[in-house]
Amino acid sequence: MKKMSCFSVVKVYLCFYFVTSVLLQISALSVKSYANSSLVRVARATKKCNGFMCETSQKCIKSEKKCDGRVDCEDGSDEFNDCKSIECPGYLFTCDYGACIEMDTVCDKKKDCRDNSDEVNCLDQSQKVSSNCNSKQFECTSGQCISLEKKCDGKPDCGDRSDETKGTCLNMNCPGFTFICDYGACVDGFAECNDVKDCIDNSDEDDVRCNRAPVTKPTVKPPVTSPPTTGGCVLPQYPEHGRWVIRGGAKAAAGTRVGYSTILTFECDFRYKLSSENNLIACIEGGWSTIPPTCLKLCPTLYTSETTMVKCLDHNRAEIKCDSATNGSTASFECANYYEPAERTALKRFCWEGVWNLQPPQCVPVCGEKFVTAVPLIVNGQEVERGSYPWVAAIYRKVKDGFQNSCGGSMLTQKVIVTAAHCVTYEDVGDVVPSEEVKIAVGKYYNEYKDPKDTQAQYSDITKILVHPKYRGLLQKFASDIAFLITKDQLLFSKVVQPVCYQNIPNIHLNNRMQGVITGWGYTEPHGSPSNTLKEISIPFKDDATCLAELPKEWTDLYFTYDKMCAGHYNKSIAVCKGDSGGGLVFPQFGRYYIHGIVSVGQRNGIDGCNVELSSLYTKIAAHYDWLEEVTSRYK
Repeated sequence: MKKMSCFSVVKVYLCFYFVTSVLLQISALSVKSYANSSLVRVARATKKCNGFMCETSQKCIKSEKKCDGRVDCEDGSDEFNDCKSIECPGYLFTCDYGACIEMDTVCDKKKDCRDNSDEVNCLDQSQKVSSNCNSKQFECTSGQCISLEKKCDGKPDCGDRSDETKGTCLNMNCPGFTFICDYGACVDGFAECNDVKDCIDNSDEDDVRCNRAPVTKPTVKPPVTSPPTTGGCVLPQYPEHGRWVIRGGAKAAAGTRVGYSTILTFECDFRYKLSSENNLIACIEGGWSTIPPTCLKLCPTLYTSETTMVKCLDHNRAEIKCDSATNGSTASFECANYYEPAERTALKRFCWEGVWNLQPPQCVPVCGEKFVTAVPLIVNGQEVERGSYPWVAAIYRKVKDGFQNSCGGSMLTQKVIVTAAHCVTYEDVGDVVPSEEVKIAVGKYYNEYKDPKDTQAQYSDITKILVHPKYRGLLQKFASDIAFLITKDQLLFSKVVQPVCYQNIPNIHLNNRMQGVITGWGYTEPHGSPSNTLKEISIPFKDDATCLAELPKEWTDLYFTYDKMCAGHYNKSIAVCKGDSGGGLVFPQFGRYYIHGIVSVGQRNGIDGCNVELSSLYTKIAAHYDWLEEVTSRYK
């Protein structure tokens, strides 16, 4: 190989240096450097882009990727302040910085907004505010109750808009005469293309559907201003969980000096609130007009419901809405009339750092409370003063001339009456009578159906009769003699209409010293006729051994089945009789009356008479408690 001389090497090096210098100069021509007051900017030659151009890299991305919650530009400029100018459709969630994402992705434990504002202050099931929504209401994600008719009707009625999302509405069965919005809601059939936004997502006015040319709006970028180098004010840091913007649209970073009369508007992330009512501060001579506000985390919204009332105060004791509670706020709860707290705890809650110190109290119906003192002592029973036993129900069966009082019952919830199965079945084999042949009444004193003197009584048809599946009437000696009647109308609580207590009955034990009470319109004489007014008798509980010793063995062998209990007097001529069947045997405990038994079977004295000298048998509530809980939880 021929060796290169030293001179040749020098020539190559000089050539390389010259070429490199030229290339660098050519490259520099594509970048113009200029000074604008005290700010230095770098501008690149404009490229053609039909979508959105990233600010730093000049990368062109599709326009639909701008402000969609996901960062597509390396510098994040597609998910920045310009998003604030976007108005998200009603069916989409608006991130705190303005981007639009699907409502169903909110609180899914995934970061869908760049600032994670879709996952701020989300409630899990343990934190969820209970609202006691009834069967005619829709429960919003927040716990708020709205009418079921307002669910998926095109308009957001929940404060969190959860009644108008794809997840809620997509499987709705809309009637044929309605228009179905793209996310599933049902609106008026004439809503399509009527120039009115009837669907929250505006799908009823879609340009393609309505054969219209889409209207494009020009993007207007705010002007860039140059900050002063002296005087004025220094822009503060963003508040934690919030931000400020310069009024007029100018952009500048925290720490930049701005001129007098500059105004900052402060705002907070979702579920945060400014510490001051005033969200503006101005640059004046001497500095900012006030100390910049901070962002305080909101406690979960509390709602007043049919059973619970709540009132909220801020840290200055001023009344506020219960969706605006922050540090130092208090919430005072009060149960509605005829309701009481489920637990004996304080009814005040305190908000601190976005959390209430305790879950909201639950209000439950007052039960088993005897409002009027009656003669303590329905053969040889005493008349009941009105309102004494507000859980007592009268059960009427259809007869030729109308409806006749045939049995008693006890109110458990606003929709559930418990009685004996033999009251609503045909005796021999236990087939259920048609529900339209049965009616109930509560708050009654007089026997006759719809007696005009019962001014506070309530009446209802029956939609469902639930007889114990094992009940076979006389065929099985009246074992499992229990049934639940589901009312068509929701019974309203009042002074004379209240449920009886039944909670935790299996753990409440009776003894022979305890006196129970039976109420009813049954026969007042062994061979007599039903009572015209409500009567009561007081009878003692009898344990199994005592009862079996008093009653004839041939009778107890047949009827003292697995779910029976015994109560009554021995040789005192006081007992339940025909017409009292189905009534509740209640015992006073903890200051309330609890139902332990249902009048089931007793010994006859002759063909139609009652043996008033012996105890009777009652269906034991504790033996069917699991079923009772299932029914009462389903029909409240």
